Amino acid sequence: MIIENINLVNFRNYSNLKIEFEKGLNFLYGPNATGKTSLVEAVYYLSLARSFRTSIDAHLIKHKCTRAQINAKLSAQEIKRTIDIELSTEGKKIFLNQKQIKKISELSNIVNVIYFIPKDVDLLKDSPKQRRLFLNLSISKVSKSYLEKVTSYEKLLKERNNVLKDVNVNIDLLDVLTEQMVYLSKDIYLYRKKYINELNEVLLDLYQKITNSTDKVKIIYTPFVDNEEKYLELARLEFSNSKDLDLKRKQTTKGIQKEDFYLIKNQRNIGTYGSQGENRLAIIALKLSPYELIHKEEDKPIVILDDILSELDDKHQKFLIEYISNLNQVFLTSTKKNEIENCVYYKIENESIVKENM
Repeated sequence: MIIENINLVNFRNYSNLKIEFEKGLNFLYGPNATGKTSLVEAVYYLSLARSFRTSIDAHLIKHKCTRAQINAKLSAQEIKRTIDIELSTEGKKIFLNQKQIKKISELSNIVNVIYFIPKDVDLLKDSPKQRRLFLNLSISKVSKSYLEKVTSYEKLLKERNNVLKDVNVNIDLLDVLTEQMVYLSKDIYLYRKKYINELNEVLLDLYQKITNSTDKVKIIYTPFVDNEEKYLELARLEFSNSKDLDLKRKQTTKGIQKEDFYLIKNQRNIGTYGSQGENRLAIIALKLSPYELIHKEEDKPIVILDDILSELDDKHQKFLIEYISNLNQVFLTSTKKNEIENCVYYKIENESIVKENM
C-alpha cells in the first residue's frame, strides 16, 4: 500500500494543499513550525482516524474554521482506493471509495501506518499504559478479532468498576463480570504472547542492522497470568485474592489492563539502565519491527519517521537510512536536507510545499 496523493483542506495550518507522493523514501524538510509534522499526521490519520498528537479532533481544524478535510488516493499494486475524511466540531465522517463507513476497523484493515515521533524516545520509561497502547495498536492492525476482544474487555472493565463504586455492591453481578473478563483475558494473553514472540524473531536482526552491532535485544512480556494450560484457574484465583482490595479501593486492581513489557539489551533493562541513545535506537527498532511481520507486498505498512535523524550521529543515520531505503513507502521529516540516494525531496516553507525534481 502506498499513498499516491493527499489533499488537505483547513487541516492544521494548511488551507488547501494537494501533493503527490512516490513509492520509496519521501523526504520532507524545512524549518520548525512550517507543517512537516502536520502533513505526516494527516497521513497517519488515514489509518486509524486518530492523531498521534492529540485525542481531540477539533484541534486538527484550522483556527477560525469549522470544518476540515483529508482526501487521499492509495494504491496496492493494481488496486486503487480513495479515502475521504470530513472533520467538524460535531464529529467526523469517513468515506472509503465514496461509501461511508461506520467502523474504524474498516479503515484500519485497508491502511496500515507505523510511526516514530520524538516523544517516543521515552516509551520504555513512560507508564505501562503507553506500551500497552503500542501493543494493542500493533496487534489490532493484523487481527480484527484481537481489537474486538480488547474492546469487549474494556467495556466489561468499565462496568465492573462502576459496580465496585456502588454503595451496595452487587456481588453476584461482580462475579459474573469477573468470569467474563477471565475468559477474554486468556484470549488476549495468547494474542499478546504470540505477537511478542513474533516481534522478537525480527527485532534482533533489525536492531543489529540499524546499529551495526552484535548486541542482543529482546522484548520481555510481563503478563497478568503466564500459564496457558491453567490460565483460567489462575486468573480466577488472582481476581479472588484481590476482591477485598477491589471493594476497598472501588476499582479493579488486577487484570490484563495492568500488563507491561520491557526491552533488554545484553540482559540489561534498557528503559532502566540504558542511555538516551540506547533507548532511542531500541525504540526505533521496536517501532519498525511490525513492518517485518507483514509479508504480502501490497499489505506492507507506510512508515512515518518524524524528526528521527536530529538525535542520531552520522554513523547511525547511515545505517538507519540504508534500512529504510528498502521499505515500500517512507515519510521522513527533518529541519535540514540530507543527501540520500533514490530519495524524493519536498521543501516545506511558509505553509507551502515544493516537490523537487527527482
